[in-house]
Amino acid sequence: MDAASTTSLDLPRFRFPGRVNATSLVVGLTTLALLMRLGHIGSRPLWLDEAFSQWFSSQSFHYLWTVVPTYEVHPPFYYSLLKTWRWIAGDSSFALRSLSLLFAIATIPIVIAIGLEQERQDETGRPLLRAGVAAFLAACSPMLITTGQEVRPYPLVAFAFSIAILGLFRLRRQFAGGGSGEWSSWLLLASGTELSLWAHGLGLLYALALALALAPSWLQAPVSRQRLIRGACTAGAIALAYLPCLMMIAARAGDWGANWLAWEPALFFPQLLALYTVPVEALSIGTAVTAMAMAVLIKRAMETGWKAQGWSAKRVTLILWLAPPLIAAIISALFIPIFLARTLSATLIPGYLAMGAAIARTPSAKERQWLTAAICITLLPTALVYSLRPAAERWDLAASYLSRNVGPADQVWLYPADSALPIAATGIKLPGVTRAVPEAFPTLSFKGPIRAGWPAVVSLTPQQAAGFANDPKIGAVPRIWLVTRQSGIFDPAGDMPAALSKSRQPGAVERWGYIAVQPFALPPGRGR
Repeated sequence: MDAASTTSLDLPRFRFPGRVNATSLVVGLTTLALLMRLGHIGSRPLWLDEAFSQWFSSQSFHYLWTVVPTYEVHPPFYYSLLKTWRWIAGDSSFALRSLSLLFAIATIPIVIAIGLEQERQDETGRPLLRAGVAAFLAACSPMLITTGQEVRPYPLVAFAFSIAILGLFRLRRQFAGGGSGEWSSWLLLASGTELSLWAHGLGLLYALALALALAPSWLQAPVSRQRLIRGACTAGAIALAYLPCLMMIAARAGDWGANWLAWEPALFFPQLLALYTVPVEALSIGTAVTAMAMAVLIKRAMETGWKAQGWSAKRVTLILWLAPPLIAAIISALFIPIFLARTLSATLIPGYLAMGAAIARTPSAKERQWLTAAICITLLPTALVYSLRPAAERWDLAASYLSRNVGPADQVWLYPADSALPIAATGIKLPGVTRAVPEAFPTLSFKGPIRAGWPAVVSLTPQQAAGFANDPKIGAVPRIWLVTRQSGIFDPAGDMPAALSKSRQPGAVERWGYIAVQPFALPPGRGR
């Protein structure tokens, strides 16, 4: 069947007005993806990682490409792209997040194009159902909605990975016809792969998955000399362009060994199941239906890929889907922990393509109808809830509290130092003196414990904390307002509050999640 032909979405009892075709599918699902990512996108305060993106993108290009790689493990490409975007869109929260929004919605048409390309190689007879379900899942995915509303590179990675996947499947079809692969297809594969590599420190996982998925088709007989040359030239160009990025990452990779991540084998499969179905925190009666329907499709997709003969499109999709998390798990178990569900969000694209294919090849019309309805009807409310979710970190509430209570002669201490970034991003002016501890971010010149695997955020020893608390320069300050974040990581023994408590009276602690504010006042008779 021609992939671009018109058809109903194979729901016998529910008919849409007119005929659904590829164009209407692209327009409708891209619009849905846009609407699902607009909720509160400009009103939530930036959380810490977003504040990093904001701060990095405010630096000069020279600083981004010469200094940042000395302490930041991820490539400077995304921050440079965001810096350029700010010249166009501005500096508001919405403007900063709109770059992610753009990549997120641009991914939907590519998913549909991949699904239709897969149909040419692995016919189900229902091309638009196949592509439509995959794109609907991408449009309403809780994880992709979350990342699509944040100032982080994950939507860029998903977009780039999708481009590479489209190029890969086009090349497979051209190889099967005896060709060497059109240069346009090689360019799609190369540009998508290179962009994935430069967008994130773990982009190499996606590049490896693409190489594993394409190599058997590239080498499948009869192999022409021209095909080998084009493949070798493409691979060489990708490697050469990636080499500077690899050197930057390799220089900082040792820091990951001391980061806050921990490899927990028992949580590996539950985390993957939550990633590819519904997050645990979103589970309810309705979302349980979604999760069960998607689990059925996952099982079928894996079984079909495993049993497929030869290096079929089914197996290729399976490799693109599962290779990155498996490689991440192996590295985490044998070397350093790198496994984090968020960094694997781009694998949702081949995962959803596999699920769409599983529905399309289901022989029973009634079963196709129920599976599609179960996913669409129950996932939409969950997507809306995620779109309108409250802020993950309430730096705005912490800043508002400080603005109301800090006196003009007081000092606000932000520990660790990077907490100053999301506080500043709120735009709320704090009274008194604001001081990052031990020094302004990044704390590169201060020698202290590195408890989160990042030299840009240094903690204090008990002796150093005592030195700050007993500094004669603060002897007359009426109150020190200590703002802490994730103390269990950065100050597990409570050295800083303990040091301040020896010479000052601690007040009540106010908390917003893992953000805490506590005043330490001079005892009566001291100071003014």
